[in-house]
Amino acid sequence: MKKVFMILIVLVTVFLAIGCADYQQSDNGAEENGEAIETTSVIMEDIQFKPATIQISVGDTVTWTNEDSATHTVTGQNFDSGNLGQGETFTYTFDEAGTYEYECTIHPSMTGTVIVGDVATGSGTDEGENTGGY
Repeated sequence: MKKVFMILIVLVTVFLAIGCADYQQSDNGAEENGEAIETTSVIMEDIQFKPATIQISVGDTVTWTNEDSATHTVTGQNFDSGNLGQGETFTYTFDEAGTYEYECTIHPSMTGTVIVGDVATGSGTDEGENTGGY
């Protein structure tokens, strides 16, 4: 009887582990349920965002890293990193299609653009519409 009980406990534990393994929290804070989450990197260096323009899919995440000795911000209409010192990062997930312009509020000539979805072909917002600018 004890042997049957021990086997039953092992089986229940295995089934619980399998059931929980399908749902995971990724390192970037976005939830995964068997699907890959794309993360795109932008570097702040020499008073520039590199690359200055990126195109991603809806639901993708962008991580900005300050590799400059100067303090910078990543500021758009829908997001603001606050001050980022050298080596610090800011991450934002874009859940809606559109064109998102942003700047460093400390260095206003330092600008960038995130294009989310296929805006040019109309599968996001209307061409030229700015849904997330600063």
